[in-house]
Amino acid sequence: MPGVRAFRMPPFLWILGVGCLLVGMVPTRVGAKPNAVESAPTDTPTSPWLYTLGVKVQSHDVAGTGTSAVLRPILGLRYGRWRLGHPTGTEWLNFSGYRKESNLAYQLRDDDRLKVGLSLRVQNLQDNSSFDGFSSGQNTLRGRLSVNYRLNPRWSLGSDLTQDLMNRGDGTTVSVGASYGLPLNDRSTLSLSAGLNWATADHWATQWRNAPTPTEPWQAGLGSLGVGMSYRYALTPQWAWFGTLGTSRPLGQVQTINPHNLNWQGQMGLLYFSR
Repeated sequence: MPGVRAFRMPPFLWILGVGCLLVGMVPTRVGAKPNAVESAPTDTPTSPWLYTLGVKVQSHDVAGTGTSAVLRPILGLRYGRWRLGHPTGTEWLNFSGYRKESNLAYQLRDDDRLKVGLSLRVQNLQDNSSFDGFSSGQNTLRGRLSVNYRLNPRWSLGSDLTQDLMNRGDGTTVSVGASYGLPLNDRSTLSLSAGLNWATADHWATQWRNAPTPTEPWQAGLGSLGVGMSYRYALTPQWAWFGTLGTSRPLGQVQTINPHNLNWQGQMGLLYFSR
């Protein structure tokens, strides 16, 4: 189909996938707790202020426009229920954590079972990334309501409602899905996620603006089925490296203009957590 390009997986993403499989075959250390989902480092604060510093390589392929890889800094600051920038701990391993990014977030409820949060994100409409001062293109302000419910120590359900608050053409989205946390040993954790995404017509028109125009006007409806994997390995109680890999398959009207394309996104990075 015209406008659809074949996707070539960046080499570092292949390395990430193979590495996670190999790590998964490493036996758990004697004395490790097999039922503990959260791996070191933990998020138990010794101060109301927490911060995260690091660097990541980020790659994405959207709407058949090709693949790019960029180097980005990671900055995060948390005070109580407020967070600015990157997550300061294991929270990014929750439902759709491989996709969620926020510039400013507030946790309305945070207990063992139920987590409810509000967040704002300055979003780059060119590549759908969070504003970091480096990417070019038009930006908008996106609000998000997130709900995550833990069924048991490993399984959780989640839902996200987002809205383009500046009405710059990115509309409304609703995501529902589930995640499974698998502790590999006392230092590493693998999280698997899957979810469905619904959105308004203007959102799909913006996201797929570089693809062929559909025969019928854009309509609200399901547009993608996504799966993702997040992996983190604690080098020390304060240092960790991580990798994420996610892909989505077009559904509904989106599939009619791009029936064979898978959209990929991946990250690898090194983090330092304050304690």
